[in-house]
Amino acid sequence: MNRLHLALFLCITTLWGQNHDFSASETLVYTTGFRLFTAGTSTLEVVEQEGDTLLHVVSQVRTSKFFDRLYRIRDRIDLWLDPDNLVLRRMQREINEGRYKRKDTTIVDSKAGIIYARGDTLTVEGPVFDPIGVIYYLRGLPLAIGDEIHLSIFNGRRLQRITITVRGPERIKVPAGEFECLVLKPAPLNNQRLTKVDGLLQLWLTLDERRMPVRLEQESSFGTMVLKLTEVR
Repeated sequence: MNRLHLALFLCITTLWGQNHDFSASETLVYTTGFRLFTAGTSTLEVVEQEGDTLLHVVSQVRTSKFFDRLYRIRDRIDLWLDPDNLVLRRMQREINEGRYKRKDTTIVDSKAGIIYARGDTLTVEGPVFDPIGVIYYLRGLPLAIGDEIHLSIFNGRRLQRITITVRGPERIKVPAGEFECLVLKPAPLNNQRLTKVDGLLQLWLTLDERRMPVRLEQESSFGTMVLKLTEVR
């Protein structure tokens, strides 16, 4: 769901010198559901495009046939990120959740410090991330336990500043295997909730050099959603 898509963060002082390489296609597949049952699947995919200088990432969420009877979800978000620092340049959302349907486009002009979204313009200072692309950004940082990272994020509706605290290590088991992980815990800088239903509660990144996002917990209108990595393609 749009709610399922990892609502994180905003505004860092320096973004250069990261250790990332997502030029080759990569697809991460997750089971998506609650603590006691699975409701569907989610994918994060880096799409190779000839002649495109931006990094294209596609996130999709779909409920299972059984859950479709209760609340059918078919969401797709396309992102175009700066390949050097993974900040947001463009976002296209196609949200289909029950009877709710929406299509919208966000354009970020970082030089002008303007976000164009939903017929409005917002002025911003510094780099802007989105809730999905920021995961790739975090994967490239030299994270250490105790680090605090300040970021700015735009989720298609609003802009918010957050801080992420790195904790761990913690060993967890998901369908893709058992991993030693760092645990990333976001919190808003204004002491308010991230959002009513879009709050990312925790993110687990593996301690190896790939920094795979193997588990995510997210607050939704239905309760705590859990995403567990099942496959890397």
